[in-house]
Amino acid sequence: MERVGPAGPTHVGPFKVAGVLGQGGMGRVLLCAGPDGRLVAVKQVLAHFADDEDFRARFRREVAASRKVSGAYTAAVMDADPDAPTPWLASVFVSGPSLGAVVRADGVLEEAVVHRLAAGLASALAEIHRAGLIHRDLKPDNVLLTEDGVRVIDLGIARATEGEVEGDTGLTRTGWVIGSPSFMSPEQAESKPLTPASDVFSLGSMLVMAFTGSSPFAGTSTLQTLYDVVHSTPDLSAVPDGLRGIVERCLAKDPAARPTPAQLLELLGPVAPTGLQWPPAVYRMQAEQRAEIDRLLSADTATVVAPPPEPLPVPEPEPEPEPDEVAERAVEVSESAPPAEPAPTPPRRRSRTVALVAAGVLVATGVGVGAYTLDHRAAEGAGPAAYADVPACQKATQYIPLTGRDAKQDFHSANKNEVHTMCTWYDSLADRRTALVRWDVKRGGDDGANARLQQAGFATDGAGAKRVNNLGFGDGAYWASPGSTEWTCALSVRHGNLVVWVGLYQPGGCEQKAKEIAKAALKPVPVKTG
Repeated sequence: MERVGPAGPTHVGPFKVAGVLGQGGMGRVLLCAGPDGRLVAVKQVLAHFADDEDFRARFRREVAASRKVSGAYTAAVMDADPDAPTPWLASVFVSGPSLGAVVRADGVLEEAVVHRLAAGLASALAEIHRAGLIHRDLKPDNVLLTEDGVRVIDLGIARATEGEVEGDTGLTRTGWVIGSPSFMSPEQAESKPLTPASDVFSLGSMLVMAFTGSSPFAGTSTLQTLYDVVHSTPDLSAVPDGLRGIVERCLAKDPAARPTPAQLLELLGPVAPTGLQWPPAVYRMQAEQRAEIDRLLSADTATVVAPPPEPLPVPEPEPEPEPDEVAERAVEVSESAPPAEPAPTPPRRRSRTVALVAAGVLVATGVGVGAYTLDHRAAEGAGPAAYADVPACQKATQYIPLTGRDAKQDFHSANKNEVHTMCTWYDSLADRRTALVRWDVKRGGDDGANARLQQAGFATDGAGAKRVNNLGFGDGAYWASPGSTEWTCALSVRHGNLVVWVGLYQPGGCEQKAKEIAKAALKPVPVKTG
């Protein structure tokens, strides 16, 4: 959590802004206070996407979907204005860490806790499905553990189960799979029509993750993960006998063989009431979160927090991928795909890492965000490096240490204030989206452009991002915060009025390779000469 100062908004609709809860490539979530003093989480879309009518239509659908579901199992909608110049959605602020944050910080859960979690998730899905919706992106970071139980958040890609016309909002298109690969259902991995049973499969994967620390289908690549989701039988040896049969039924490849949420509740049986529902780490993380909120609300002064980087526009006719989701290139998932070695089970760990999660926090996805890079040669007589343009992908290719190109993903945008280029590379023909590199130049003078670049959202050390010291090039660099992107690693490097963003899916040695690519991507950028 960070404060918002003079450069940031003071109000969104009737809500007074107190700080930034989270930010990503599509927008950010602000901690605000209503006229009655109640805390709310306000999701605010970047102005760039507000100009996209397809994106605005999807945001309207998110608002409508969120209003359909009871606040007992989600974050209740307080107010919204999808037609505002900068669209926003305000929901009740729900205090509590996500399931993913708890497991990452404190280790796997005991059987009794997972039993309670399963019942809470089943109840939440029953309510979501009763409203005629399918969540479509049920994953550990979208499940909050609160004092009164489980809350499922982020209905950003939810879709109605009836009356749907495929493609009516641009959400699904040929060549894309929408969702988080490690927790999606087989039918979702194959881009087939979804039913509420798809959410039940995701629930089963999350229960395995609660016992093991990872999805039962997490492979060494996106392609392998999708293959495993469709074809592989997961290893459930770490799931206690009391829940293994239930998890097996949830993970049935045939949607018709999975239990409904109501049947799940019957299979689970009654859950004994208790004063403390969760492990001590959950309450410790809640206390840390409350302390952060008190710090924000009691501060007499505020420091500026830059908004998130403005993503690149997608050229017509292809629409921008959905916010708060993982959009992976669709692949042919066939029986001939090679099986992967089973992912190792992480040891139970106990750390003091604190992850602050609020209802409605917008998490950046890896799609539409490439590496920003600009040449590091300073203009003659200039203080900071100054650049007038970005390289074409064809010119940049000779500098980038990757073996192949996927030109269909490239795009370019420019106006008098800024210019962007994004290029896609891959290391093998099997996985054609292993790396993105994006160049972003702010025009208009050295110091002025540099200041606008800072205000426009070059990565800050807030929201979990990690500063890179002694990189050896550039004026500053940050690794993306864990969970804020689906890339294995994502590095932002700034030099003057240029930002380079590198995203890699590649496992093993990812950080060093990202640095090498970012450094190489500085070379082809044209320097400002006048």
